[in-house]
Amino acid sequence: MTAPPAPVRTGRAPADVPFRTSGHSGAPVRWWRTPGQLREEALLVARTALGTVEQVVCFAPPQHLFGRLFGIVLPELLDVPVVRAWDDPVSVPAPRPGLRTLFVCLPSSWLVLRSLIPATSDHPGAVALHGTGPVTDVARDLVRERRGTPFTAVEVFGSTETGAVALRPLDADPGATTPWRLLDDVTAHVGDDDRLTVRSPRLARRDTDDRPLTTWTMDDTVTWVPPRSFVWRGRSTRMIKVNGLRCDLGVVEEAVASAFPGTEVVCTTTGDPVRGESYDLFHTGPRGLADPRAVRAAVTAALPGCPLPRAVHHIDRIPRSATGKPLLNRLTTAATGGSRPC
Repeated sequence: MTAPPAPVRTGRAPADVPFRTSGHSGAPVRWWRTPGQLREEALLVARTALGTVEQVVCFAPPQHLFGRLFGIVLPELLDVPVVRAWDDPVSVPAPRPGLRTLFVCLPSSWLVLRSLIPATSDHPGAVALHGTGPVTDVARDLVRERRGTPFTAVEVFGSTETGAVALRPLDADPGATTPWRLLDDVTAHVGDDDRLTVRSPRLARRDTDDRPLTTWTMDDTVTWVPPRSFVWRGRSTRMIKVNGLRCDLGVVEEAVASAFPGTEVVCTTTGDPVRGESYDLFHTGPRGLADPRAVRAAVTAALPGCPLPRAVHHIDRIPRSATGKPLLNRLTTAATGGSRPC
């Protein structure tokens, strides 16, 4: 059983709650939020997008901000029952029938939802809140299948540092570029590098700071849509999210290269039908390193809890351009002996 982070008395903020970024995308950091910030965010998202909620089924663990907000804080504020699906993620939860239900989803949760959300239109309805990762094909299929029923799905855009920044309906079309709309208490602008900078009263306080952030520039690059919306274009860094867990591919490459001196390592992003996105790892080096278990052990030793590569490929050399950049589109064809899942 995973316990939610407890409020910590610090002298300055007697009941602030810590949330940690893992360090898989850089140095680990604790970010603090006041109970007031947590309450305001949960209620703001509920008022904006959720409608009536009579019970909650939460798949997101509460040590993360998304799970804490909608699996702990919101049910307490609404005084509704909550099914702690994060306690036993391999079992199908059993919500009470006849209640309008909020499902708090990670990318992998959507495989379970098909058995929980009725296909008929004669039930009180449900809303799925999707956060901390890309939308999977399973999620889009379910939204498409449940059209015409009292089921809706909403995506949340945000981070540990910012909290929820924007919302949009979850679109069943994989090519859709539906704009994200800022929440009412958020202002934002786009810099020369196309990264989104946000300001809101819910920005977190870094462990080393006395006060909350005043602004935060996210890794996300966007196209601004006046007056208060944007279209997401990508990330300015090599960070991915594997079922809600941050993972910087550059950090993984450095960890494996450090464990095996003289080895070249390149990671590439790949889609994952269950977790939204994942990555493959390509490496050179001695044949003994071709065993994926050695690579897996190196990642785990250097970055405990870091998502592991979907597959590990041993190749003779990393194909590179004239300027030395890895040619990602040639890595798969350069693989020798195929790939082995890690």
